[in-house]
Amino acid sequence: MPFIETSRGRFFYRERPGTTPTLLFLHGNLGSSRWWEPILHRLPEGWRGIAYDALGYGNSDRTDELTRFSVPGRLRDLIAIIEALGLEHFHLVAHSTATPVAVEYALLEPKAVKTLTLIGPVPFTDAQTPTEAYPLLEQLPTDRELIIRAIQASAPHLDTNEITMEELVSIVAALDPLTLPAIARGLDAWQPGDRARGLTMPVMLVRGEDDIMVEESQAHQTLLAIPGAGQLELLHGAGHSPMIETPSGLTELLIAFIAEDWDELEAIRHSIEK
Repeated sequence: MPFIETSRGRFFYRERPGTTPTLLFLHGNLGSSRWWEPILHRLPEGWRGIAYDALGYGNSDRTDELTRFSVPGRLRDLIAIIEALGLEHFHLVAHSTATPVAVEYALLEPKAVKTLTLIGPVPFTDAQTPTEAYPLLEQLPTDRELIIRAIQASAPHLDTNEITMEELVSIVAALDPLTLPAIARGLDAWQPGDRARGLTMPVMLVRGEDDIMVEESQAHQTLLAIPGAGQLELLHGAGHSPMIETPSGLTELLIAFIAEDWDELEAIRHSIEK
């Protein structure tokens, strides 16, 4: 199995071999790199796709240092992985609770991120986790029925031809019970504020039509906060997790977005940076 040895630990990854363009995928709370396989398999010939298991997930290293699950901690992991892979210019694609990490990297290294795609993004404001949710987050990995309900809420149109419920359950069941609460606390502390104006690269927001995690009004607020966000794409027949619900539809959106001619926007971006 392929692993990346980094200064931050050992990370498992999946890769669709290719040269250019390169897409780097970040998974959310209930997922792993396995969630991105339906997309990796559908990328055009010659396109390179990479998806890794975040710290504490799948086959990657575990830790009992809870600060590693904060947004700054997960950002440092991402930086180490990018450096270990030798990536210089790539398209960053993130889902759900990983979107703040992608946003922070794009703000830190805007010239490295050719485009940014945020799927079911965490709202930039008022994204606090209810206090009563924390015990459930801690209980989740130990309760099979609760895991199934959480997956059904996240992916109401799950395509079991792409990934089985049993696979999805096993990913969550392998988590340390403190991982999800630690990630939630990290998201509660995340405040991008006016810094979002620094996202001047092309940005696409994607929301499933039946997403109960991110309201349509929240997605529109996020769209308005990002100068480079030219579009909010609504995917029919999908909830919060289109990569395992409508992978063909999501792949088509990614291909169209990344293959678009962005020369004019790039010129505007450089004029803003000056």
